[in-house]
Amino acid sequence: MALGDQSDFATRLRAVLPLGWFPAPPASGGTTQTPVLDALLLGLGNAWAYLYSLLAYTRAQTRLATMNGAFVDMFSADMFGGTLPRNSGETDAAFKVRILADFTAPKNTRAAVSAAIASATGNTPNIIEPLNASDTKGYGSTSTPATGGGYGYGTTGLRYGSLSTPGVFFVEMPVGSSLTATANAVLGAKADGIGAGIRIKTS
Repeated sequence: MALGDQSDFATRLRAVLPLGWFPAPPASGGTTQTPVLDALLLGLGNAWAYLYSLLAYTRAQTRLATMNGAFVDMFSADMFGGTLPRNSGETDAAFKVRILADFTAPKNTRAAVSAAIASATGNTPNIIEPLNASDTKGYGSTSTPATGGGYGYGTTGLRYGSLSTPGVFFVEMPVGSSLTATANAVLGAKADGIGAGIRIKTS
């Protein structure tokens, strides 16, 4: 007999029955004189044991440290809006480690977005901000690409820059990178209201 099991509840119910109604329960190892009563109490004890185990299970699902199965997936969906799904074949323990890491990870900066993408995909992204002259190399040339800060189209190695697109950046990923993993990492790390475009290189 263990705390909360069928026999435990049957014993508890037997203990609160009025004295004198039934013969005393047998000593340990003895033969019962009330088989019908015992069967009835064990039936009630079975239902209470189920409720007790359900309560214990439900209580465990209220904390990330003790929850398991689909409850971990629901916790991630609630906290991160679906941007941090479980990886294929990932265990509860490994998934919870990623969830906790995401809670404390830096957010909203270029470095934070880059780190999030690298962690999710294993590849370092090339991030381009049109407003950043260091990214667009606008008004420059291949010999002096770091000068200026406006237009870089039409020249190999340069990007199109713009002074009128604040809050926008683009992500270039190497061949074979996961678009889904990249997008989820960007959504989880960028600030709300900031636009982002993603390009996976094909060669």
